[in-house]
Amino acid sequence: MKYKFVTRALLVTGFTTVLTACAPSLQRNVLTPDMEVAGEMMFESNIRTWGDLTHSYDIGGQGSHSLNTPLDKSILNDLGNQTKSIDYLSISGGGAEGAYGAGLLNGLSDSGQRPEYRLVTGISTGAIIGLYAFLGQEFDPALRDLYTQTSDEDIYNKRGLWALTHSPSLMDTTPFDQMVRAFIDRDVLDKVKEQHLRGRLFLVKTTHLDAQRSVIWNMGEIAMHQGDEAVKLFQDVIIASASIPGVFNPVLISVNIDGVKYDEMHVDGGVVSQVFFLPDYFDVSEAVDNTRQMIEQLDVTEDTHINSKVWVISNTRLAAKWNETTPSFTGIMGRSIQTMIKYQRRSNIAQIYRQAQETDSEFRHSYLSHLIPEAQSDAPFNAGYMQYLYCYGYLRGLDNQHWEETPPNYWQIQNEARDALKTPNAVEHIDQFDWDTLEEGLHKTVTQCLTKLNS
Repeated sequence: MKYKFVTRALLVTGFTTVLTACAPSLQRNVLTPDMEVAGEMMFESNIRTWGDLTHSYDIGGQGSHSLNTPLDKSILNDLGNQTKSIDYLSISGGGAEGAYGAGLLNGLSDSGQRPEYRLVTGISTGAIIGLYAFLGQEFDPALRDLYTQTSDEDIYNKRGLWALTHSPSLMDTTPFDQMVRAFIDRDVLDKVKEQHLRGRLFLVKTTHLDAQRSVIWNMGEIAMHQGDEAVKLFQDVIIASASIPGVFNPVLISVNIDGVKYDEMHVDGGVVSQVFFLPDYFDVSEAVDNTRQMIEQLDVTEDTHINSKVWVISNTRLAAKWNETTPSFTGIMGRSIQTMIKYQRRSNIAQIYRQAQETDSEFRHSYLSHLIPEAQSDAPFNAGYMQYLYCYGYLRGLDNQHWEETPPNYWQIQNEARDALKTPNAVEHIDQFDWDTLEEGLHKTVTQCLTKLNS
């Protein structure tokens, strides 16, 4: 759904390129290529790192509050002093379809099976969900409301065609900015800081558009700092990670070099990847050794090997879906962009699977069924549509057996998607969908969930 919306918006934006080329809409004091942008923030350099460097286990390079931060013993031992698994969570982008991931997490909470994640990573809508996941189950009601009570007018205002000639994006996303900034305040940063000091990590990826490189932000390190600048930077990173380029407003992040303020333009982390676990060129062997040393220091078990799991939530459909391509500029470009993003996501999932194997971790993956109808492109953040996805995700979260232990069998799900197109009177709207197609009895429980949401 997100990608139909994105594709159409980008093509409309591209149509106005000639007009906008002569009328830049943002006044900037941009960094020059010879400036070192990896380490010259308003704070010290361990709040972020390039996503394409050869990383050691010390994200940020400083060691004080990085991946080397000593673990709180309660992360490894439960109240009965029994050893727990170390759990990592990676949440993908997907726009309004993040309602699936939100429901999934809340279902896990209500099932009693939701672990405390040592590491949470997020991109785009996954960065927003990731913040709630990192903060813990007390924020489940707020997460539910965000993804079931929000509608298009809460996210953006449409611009007129003339406005596009002097605007940085197709949509005016002031409402979205205000919503994020209203939630993320000093109290939220203090809660993130508290968890960060226990050795837990929350990482968010954005795309530094000027440099054409990804940036991984250590959100706990930002929360370690006091003052309005820290709060604003935390807000900016979350907003930037979800800022679809050309559709949502980009975010200019301030950089102070030798007393002069410059800016960097950051947009959706989905430009470079759809989901991530570890940085691309991470030294996995060092990570394994480091974790083993931490366990030995805590003296929580006689065996230094503790089971670990990498949980991946894909807020999207992964099957290739047949659709006649209109032989026009917009038709060909649109279909090409959708296909490119789909295969980028598949590649990211395969990379996470390899990283899980290299860290001797079990792999767990959950994603949207390809049989579920997509949202209408003229209302991508329709609250009714998101409620259906939330309830589907919630019920999946209650069933801890649904997680897949390997990447999808794409051949199989593509055949299923193709066969679904042959079904007589196939529905196009989610409110007409028979959920029993996926699992017997699911239609009744989805309806019950919807009733409860709206009661």
